[in-house]
Amino acid sequence: MKTLGQIKNKIVSDKKIFLFFLKLINFPLIGILYDSIYFRHIRKKVKTSDLTITIEPNNICNLECVMCPYQHMTRPKKTMSLELFKKIVDEARGLGVKDIHLTQYNEPFTDKLIFERLRYIRSRGLTSSFYSNATLLTDSLIAKTLKDPPNLLRFSVDGVNKKTFESIRKGANFELVKDNIKKLVMERDRQGLKLPRIEVFFTILDANIGEAKAFLQEWKNVCDFISVYPADSRESGNFVGLNYLKLKSYPCFQPKKVIVLSDGRVALCCVDIDGKIPLGDLNKQTLKEIFDSKIYKQTYESQMNRVCKLDLCKNCSKGCIDSAFSWWIY
Repeated sequence: MKTLGQIKNKIVSDKKIFLFFLKLINFPLIGILYDSIYFRHIRKKVKTSDLTITIEPNNICNLECVMCPYQHMTRPKKTMSLELFKKIVDEARGLGVKDIHLTQYNEPFTDKLIFERLRYIRSRGLTSSFYSNATLLTDSLIAKTLKDPPNLLRFSVDGVNKKTFESIRKGANFELVKDNIKKLVMERDRQGLKLPRIEVFFTILDANIGEAKAFLQEWKNVCDFISVYPADSRESGNFVGLNYLKLKSYPCFQPKKVIVLSDGRVALCCVDIDGKIPLGDLNKQTLKEIFDSKIYKQTYESQMNRVCKLDLCKNCSKGCIDSAFSWWIY
């Protein structure tokens, strides 16, 4: 039996099927039925899900990918101190958080403290995960990763040929990235280790959607997990050839998901690259104070009622595209 993730990959990797799905759930009668079921599911999922947290160790990346607004970031580059990092991890643990995610606008392997952070997370009985572009994986770094691994390591590989990949992942070498990922997997398996679990991740754009199926085929027996997912409108725009502003919106704000920037401020969501809508500051507040704040609850309820008026949300595709199905998966 196929998992929900595999079904999602099947729908999203085929442009015709994906467009049909989006149009179908926006059709009046079918849309009403879908909404009644889906919104009930969203409320149930929020009610029963665990609190999760993303901590951005630094806001430094070595690439300038076309779908990412990193190159336009205006906030100062900063590495979070271990003192603040440990405070946040401890508060998260106290609130029942089970996993610490370490990617926002950063390449985690640029952080000189990354393995010390991973060790601390593990010492507190929590699991960890992060994304990487795989460009920095030297033999030495692979050895360190296997010694102090995250529980889940996701690598971004947005193409099956060199031209496509390097046109998207600006500054990366296609052959090197593939070799680095496979080398890590082979060395992990050679040592008989269970961690890190490794996933390859394909961000769908107009430029590469024709390669999505080939990507799933190429990597299916190489890594533990494979995932394809649509890009949002931060830089990529109308990636599916559909005017998403005419589609119905679905909630993309999860009130039990906290995103902490490298300077300690809590951002509204993953799209808020510069923290323009801060929900609090963990240099001055506790995680619980921020999590219990009115703005968290108000933002969620406004999206549930499709009346969200935040400037950051007005032209964002996430609510109309991926949030139309993502609550079934995550």
